[in-house]
Order: sequence, then structure tokens, then C-alpha cells
Amino acid sequence: MKPILVALILSAWLPSAAGAQAPSASAAPSQALSIPVFGTFDRSSIVLAYYRSPLWEAILADRKFELKTVKAANDTARANELEKYGSESQDRAMEQLAGKAPIANILEVLQPEIKELSARMKLAGIVESPGPDPKAATVDVTSLLMDWLKASAEPRKMAAELHQQHPAGK
Repeated sequence: MKPILVALILSAWLPSAAGAQAPSASAAPSQALSIPVFGTFDRSSIVLAYYRSPLWEAILADRKFELKTVKAANDTARANELEKYGSESQDRAMEQLAGKAPIANILEVLQPEIKELSARMKLAGIVESPGPDPKAATVDVTSLLMDWLKASAEPRKMAAELHQQHPAGK
């Protein structure tokens, strides 16, 4: 969703947000009603986008190049470490996709975009769906994060199919 469209949707929706209260009579006229809005993202979509991103491909390419180099130098200890890294990365990705492992490594990579989106869209923060409070005002930023990761049509399609098979809350 384009930021301008999101802003229009938010401006139309926020005044009637659940739990919104009118400012008290003692409130100064310059104090506007302030409802924190959180950006949310779908975990599985972001995991798929990250592990199919050009960024992850570059990390793997570096590791593969290093593996080839250390094998040529007969550095078996480092070669074993790199092979273990590959295996552990694949296991971690599957656990993250299943929701059984934290996604701290992905969130670390996303920090520049999370900060930029939060500032640009005036968000209180960006968190994993469903959000900090079911009554809180939220806007889904999954597609914007996927754009930043340069997600192709393939992980987007995979995420959609995954959601059809396992709808949230069912």
C-alpha cells in the first residue's frame, strides 16, 4: 500500500478508532487527540521475503566463496564451521517460518527501514501482527517491508498461499 494511501486511510479512520476519547475540558486547545498507531507486519511473509532476498543471496554467496577458498587452503576447521553455518541457517529459517524461533536476525537487518517507516508514517513502532493491543490503531506495513527486501513475486505468492492454507486465528 502506498504511504499516501495509508495516510488517507488513517486520517479517515483514526477519529473513530476504538477507545478514542474526546479531550477533557481542561485540555489546552493545542493538545490534539493523540492515538498511537502501530505498524504491523506478517511474520511469515517477512521470513519468506528475507530468505529469498538479494541481501540473503549476497550473504550466502560470500559464505560459499569463503568455503571454496578455505577448502582450497585445506582449512578443514573453518570449512566445517561454514558448512555448519549453512545447515544451521536452513534449520533456523524453517523454525522461524513455523513461528518456533525468534526473528532477531531479520529484524536487525530491517532496522533502517523500520526506523524510516516509523518516522515517515508517524508510527509509535512497528511490531509483528497482530500488534501490541487488539484495540490499538494499526496499519499493515508488510508489503512495504517486503518492498525494501526487494521481494519478488515468488515469495509474495508463497506467503499468500501459506495464508490460504493457515488463515490467522483459525
